[in-house]
Amino acid sequence: MTQWNIQDNANDSMAPLCDLRATFEQRTGGLTTLERLTKRRGSSPAGFLCSDATRAEMIAERTGLRHIADGTVTSHDHPEINSPWDVLSHLPQLLVEDLKEAEQYTHAHGATTFGEHRIDVHPTVTICPNVTMDASVGAIRIEEGATVRPGAVLCGPCWIGKHVTIVDNACIKANTSIGPWCKIGGEVGGTIFQAYTNKSHDGHLGDSVIGEWVNFGAGTINSNLLNTYADVIVKGLDGKRHRTNNQFVGCFVGDHVKFAIGTRIMTGSVVGTGSMLASSMPVPTPTPRFSWITDVGTRKYAVDKCIAVAKTVMARRSLELGSATESVFRKLANE
Repeated sequence: MTQWNIQDNANDSMAPLCDLRATFEQRTGGLTTLERLTKRRGSSPAGFLCSDATRAEMIAERTGLRHIADGTVTSHDHPEINSPWDVLSHLPQLLVEDLKEAEQYTHAHGATTFGEHRIDVHPTVTICPNVTMDASVGAIRIEEGATVRPGAVLCGPCWIGKHVTIVDNACIKANTSIGPWCKIGGEVGGTIFQAYTNKSHDGHLGDSVIGEWVNFGAGTINSNLLNTYADVIVKGLDGKRHRTNNQFVGCFVGDHVKFAIGTRIMTGSVVGTGSMLASSMPVPTPTPRFSWITDVGTRKYAVDKCIAVAKTVMARRSLELGSATESVFRKLANE
């Protein structure tokens, strides 16, 4: 079996999505880039390349892969993804590919279904009464340990990850990929949730890419289309304006962001890692990392407090914040 390497690249232009993970750990369809390439090649990479020593230590801690200081990156038959809006652009294609190549489940589930595409429900999934699955446009996959509560509607193509809870009366629309251990409700479409994120209440979220350990307060909503129907221009954390060449763009949210109830997120918003938003005004874009925003004003969220909250939240899932990840966390806060 041929050995291969993978590279952590473009993490600056991918900000804030890959602040606390390798760029190849980003979920880009039903799977992360690393998961997809590992599956296609039939083996894990021999190691990874990363030019930043602090990030390299974090990535090794997260993935268990070996850091290679000097080496050749293996050529991959994979779309080039260098920005958050690139993730959205390639999501429909990669999600369909991941669904097609995934292991097929033949478990009987009892939901009301229609459409000709595959519906794969793992035997350990709990499907409650009055669940509807629409596979007329694309396939639907629900993985191990997930729960779909009464009245939920799932429209393919969509991927519901391990131990995800889809709450009562949720509407999960096409091109949605939900990573493991998320709790999702309301109206969601065209969106990727990395993992461990809660959006369990009513409110629209569309055409967005959301990091880990994010919490959306009840009634939080976003816009994914300009009133002019023009292609969306995003102002990144670098302060530069970027053309997305896409008419539908919601928001890009880093890890450990918290939104208070009734928060409004405007088209093309970028919200930096570790921010706390509790204002009656729409979320500013970009929102710098570690911003604490209320109607009183904006101040810096003390990194010690932010890390303490992160550790508390992670402990609820019996997880710990790795020491190398904490070092990157602190480095980001001091930039």
